[in-house]
Amino acid sequence: MNLSLEQASPLVGTNFTIHTQAGLIDLQLIDVAELPRRNIPEQFRTPLSLVFTGPPDILLLQDIYLVEHAELGQHQWLMGPILSINPGVNDNKLYYEIMFA
Repeated sequence: MNLSLEQASPLVGTNFTIHTQAGLIDLQLIDVAELPRRNIPEQFRTPLSLVFTGPPDILLLQDIYLVEHAELGQHQWLMGPILSINPGVNDNKLYYEIMFA
């Protein structure tokens, strides 16, 4: 699936279910952003970032996960942990990103 900014933006605040070896984990989509193209040739898409928060007690490592959403269906996407989007603030959450490039 080639997810676009227009498709993803309305989903901010909704939960995505991640299928893991430990079972199902819900992550909340908190940010969607197109990233600078930085001389990417025109035939390639504009990079798109999806940022999620998850429970503080389960760390998901970078891997390809089956990601499920009521409106998008099921897809296998590469997801990895990232640093907090609020530097210096301990909000007791883990953050993850899925990048489309």
